[in-house]
Amino acid sequence: MERVKSWWVAIEIYRQKNIVSMLFLGFSSGLPLALTFSVLGLWLKEDGLSLGEVVQFSLLGLPYLFKFAWAPLIDRMSLPFLTARLGQRRGWMILSQAMVMTAIVALGLFASASTPVLTALIALSLTFSSATQDIVIDAFRIDSLTDEEQAAGAGMAIYGYRIAMLVSGGGSLILADIMAWTMVYFIMGSLMVIGMITCLLVKEPDSTEKQAVNDQEAALIEKFHQNFSMRFSRFLAWGQTAVATPFQSFMTKKAWVVILLTIVLFKLGDALAGVITNLFLVDALGFTKTQVGTIVKGFGLVATLSGIALGGVLLSRIGMFRALVLTGVLQLLSNGLFIAQYHMGADVLFLHVTIGAENFTGGMGTVVFVAYLSALCNKAFSATQYALMSALSAVPRVFLSANAGHWVESLGWVNFFTLTIFAAVPGILLLFYLRKYNMGISHQFSGKT
Repeated sequence: MERVKSWWVAIEIYRQKNIVSMLFLGFSSGLPLALTFSVLGLWLKEDGLSLGEVVQFSLLGLPYLFKFAWAPLIDRMSLPFLTARLGQRRGWMILSQAMVMTAIVALGLFASASTPVLTALIALSLTFSSATQDIVIDAFRIDSLTDEEQAAGAGMAIYGYRIAMLVSGGGSLILADIMAWTMVYFIMGSLMVIGMITCLLVKEPDSTEKQAVNDQEAALIEKFHQNFSMRFSRFLAWGQTAVATPFQSFMTKKAWVVILLTIVLFKLGDALAGVITNLFLVDALGFTKTQVGTIVKGFGLVATLSGIALGGVLLSRIGMFRALVLTGVLQLLSNGLFIAQYHMGADVLFLHVTIGAENFTGGMGTVVFVAYLSALCNKAFSATQYALMSALSAVPRVFLSANAGHWVESLGWVNFFTLTIFAAVPGILLLFYLRKYNMGISHQFSGKT
């Protein structure tokens, strides 16, 4: 009976107001992505821009990769009026959301194939504002939730993010068939109100840890003022606490280098397989684009969302270490289904099994992994530390996955997917190293050890 009760408690957490709020903040975070890339690209192509020029707009996504560079500002820089009225996190959140809304509407008003430079500048302002919003919302989630709530909060945020991508990526195309692109972007921009209202309704996180950093900064100002002017002393003290201290704080963790390696490697196999799935199914096996779109994007999305829900509950039930290992192994095994799919050929029924398992385990792994990154953060520097770690976790997808096509040409499909299975092993083995020496994953949330 106690076991059943424990599972029920793990599910009940999703009804808490602070967890539900993450759904709406996640929606706000996911809304701009498609409007900057796939949807904008389609609009500009229709308007007369060449395919090569449209593809170059993908470079505007760089702010998402390098957002850790200005994350220290969000941790330590107070905003006039907003910080005093709303607090550090909510002040930055409402500002970034207003910037995103303004940039979306501006794209609707001024985007045109005849003014590609202006369009690119507005789109860049949107990706910068969106990346800033991501930093703040991630930091707010980490600061607001307890360790036991992190997985559920991350799961709800990812749900909101996915729903927003459907609305902006699919809904905007449906609207574009019946109205002008300018009106479409105005409607999408207005949906940012959902996140802004949520921001005003939620409570600013406790600032106990930040007060300690403020005290440290004040002491540093006094120390530096013995040799420098007050203005320069304040600059040095701010630089120390905003930039150097977050990294020093992380490096005080035992085996911090191994922790970083784990972050880079944990989803390596999943990233390698995922980046080339569509090409494998269409070019190698002969599935139609409609079949791939329906099964991978439709059925696959349902599987991903189901995996996210179970991943959050599972982490609350069995603890961090076991959840990481279990989801890591399941992701590894699901890659093996691509080898089976290769031998089965264009079997639609088995494709449901392959995509279902791949996306379900991927969803589980994502929510557990996000919760792990969140738990590693010092709440005094959560914006900086989480932005850095999430950027590191994207390294395999951005850089190594770029070579996936060459590896397929050299190895063949079966050997390539075998490689993705072995690529997932180091990240799992490193978890046992961290566990054995009580480094990095010693906390277990509410799971039984």
